[in-house]
Amino acid sequence: MPELNAVNLIQSATLGVSVLGAILLYRKPACRAIALVMLLVGIAALINILEETGISRGYYLVSPVFVMLFGPCIYLAIKQFLLGQLSRADGLHLLPVIPVVFFTEYVQQVIALGTLWRLGYAVLTAHLLYKTKCQLDEQRSDTQEYTFQWLVWVVAVSAIFNLVDMLRLNSQHWLNHDINVLGQGINNLIWLIVIMLITVRLNGQKAPPAINREAVAATTENASNAEDYRIIFDELQDLIQRHQWYLQPRLTLTELSQLTGFQTRDISRAINLLAGKSFNDYINQYRVEVVCQAIQAGASGSLLQIATDAGFSSKASFNMVFKDMLGQTPSQYKQVQDRDSQRLKS
Repeated sequence: MPELNAVNLIQSATLGVSVLGAILLYRKPACRAIALVMLLVGIAALINILEETGISRGYYLVSPVFVMLFGPCIYLAIKQFLLGQLSRADGLHLLPVIPVVFFTEYVQQVIALGTLWRLGYAVLTAHLLYKTKCQLDEQRSDTQEYTFQWLVWVVAVSAIFNLVDMLRLNSQHWLNHDINVLGQGINNLIWLIVIMLITVRLNGQKAPPAINREAVAATTENASNAEDYRIIFDELQDLIQRHQWYLQPRLTLTELSQLTGFQTRDISRAINLLAGKSFNDYINQYRVEVVCQAIQAGASGSLLQIATDAGFSSKASFNMVFKDMLGQTPSQYKQVQDRDSQRLKS
C-alpha cells in the first residue's frame, strides 16, 4: 500500500477544496467556467497523487500536461465571468495543449514551456481585468462594487510562484531531496490557498454588468477636437447640476442618455475630452462634493447616511472613491473639519 507524504496530504486537501469550490460556484451562472477550472485543479491534484505514489505512473505520465493547460483555462474562465460568454474562436486557445500530450516524457521541458505559457496568459488575464474595469468606469457610477484588484493580485502572485517552482524543477539535480519536497509542498500549498481565496471571494462577488458596446466604441475612437463637444458638455453639465441626477444610486451612462436625450457615445466623448475623466469619476466627483459640503455644514447623521444621500450605493465604494479623490478617508476629513470648526468657535 503506497504511503502518502506531506505533499500528497496537501494535494488531497486541494482535491477536496477544489471539488467543494466547484460545487459552490457552479450555482452562479457567471462563475461556471471558473467552477470547471477548479474541478480541473482537483483532477490534477488526484493525478499527482496517483503518479507520485506509483499507482498510475507505470501507465502514462499525464501531470505535465496540466501545467500547459491551466494558463488558457484560467484566462477563458475569467473572460466568461467578465463578459458573460465565450465564442467558438476562444477554443483555439486550447489547441497548443494537444501536441504536448504526446511529449510528456520530456518532463522538465514540458514544465518549462508550460510555465512560460502560463506566465503569458497571466499577463493576458491581468490585461483583460484592467480593460474590463476601464470599460465599466466609462459606463457606470458604481464600478467600485465590481473591483477585480484582488483577482489581479491572485493571478500575479500565483504566476510568480509557478515561475519559482519551474526553476526548482529544472534544478533538481543540484538540490537535495528535502529541499525539492519542501519546494513542491510550498507550491501545492499556494494552490490550496488560492483555491480557497477564489471560492470565498467569488461566492460573494457580484458578476459584472453587461458592457455597452456603443460606449466602448466611443472611448476607443481616435482623439477628436474637444471643442466639437463643447456645446454638448456645457449643456450636459448644466442639466446634471440643475437636476442633481448624480444623487441617483448606480447611475449609468445609458440612464443619463435617457434623461438628457444625448447619445451615450456623445456623452462619453464629451466627458472624456472636456472633463478629462471617466464617467465614473465625473459623477462621483459631484457626490464627493455633496458629502464634503454636508460635513462642513455640520450635517447630522452618520457618514454612511450622508454618503447614501449623496448617491453612493455602499460604504466600501464611498470610502474608496473619497480616499482616491481627496487622499484621506471620510473619517479623517470629518475629524479635520470638526477640529477647524472648534478652533473657529474658540
